[in-house]
Amino acid sequence: MEDNNKAVGIASALLVLVLGAVFYYYKTSWAPSTAVISAPAVSTPESGAAASGEPLPKLENSDGFVRSKAALLSSNASYAAWLKTDDLLPRFAAAVNMIGAGKVPKDGLSFMAPVRKFKARKRDELFFADPASYARYDAAAAAIASIDAPGAARLFQRYKRLFQEAYQGLGEGNGDVQDAFVRAANELLKAPATGPSTALKEKGLIFAYADGALESLSPAQKQLMRMGPKNEAKVQAKLREISLALGVPESQLAK
Repeated sequence: MEDNNKAVGIASALLVLVLGAVFYYYKTSWAPSTAVISAPAVSTPESGAAASGEPLPKLENSDGFVRSKAALLSSNASYAAWLKTDDLLPRFAAAVNMIGAGKVPKDGLSFMAPVRKFKARKRDELFFADPASYARYDAAAAAIASIDAPGAARLFQRYKRLFQEAYQGLGEGNGDVQDAFVRAANELLKAPATGPSTALKEKGLIFAYADGALESLSPAQKQLMRMGPKNEAKVQAKLREISLALGVPESQLAK
């Protein structure tokens, strides 16, 4: 991992904020061992009306609508800053889709990358993450933890049609955006906790996990793990809280 290494207002995007914001906020200083996939921008026809009968904008003109709804989910400053990007729904629909496949979104997510570089300490031919490196993700984890999960679930149900169109714009015409969210949530919920005692090894100009089982995990899981155990736990807890608020049975969520 190299150092270069929403929420979307309507809860549907909120879902993705939790999933995607992690990756928006940080291109970790560890580059994933597999290729990073770019998130395509898409647009679709008129969205029609929300479940409540409220008129919805066209997807390509939905940013202002989405921001106004998303702003109600948290007063966290970092969260508010994330909402300033453009093409919210398409970007986050793409992020959910890719995370569910174990991949790491990249295009359009760099605005949340941390400024400071990852640091490791060497001991007996192995390297270990400097605990200070995890602090780079404290703001992202705090923003995610601040999200109103029940409110996000209500917003998702009310404006699901709009997010569904963004998802279908990815070529997922027969897929359901909530199913996609559950896949993505489970992908991250399966990530184990690691920390400063987890050994790393040099791999060219990057670091890899010394434990082959950890290194074989998906790029999406490894990205989350690199936030550090406390921040990872905050993200996973919010993913589970939102999933349950959406009515997803506990039995369908990874332990």
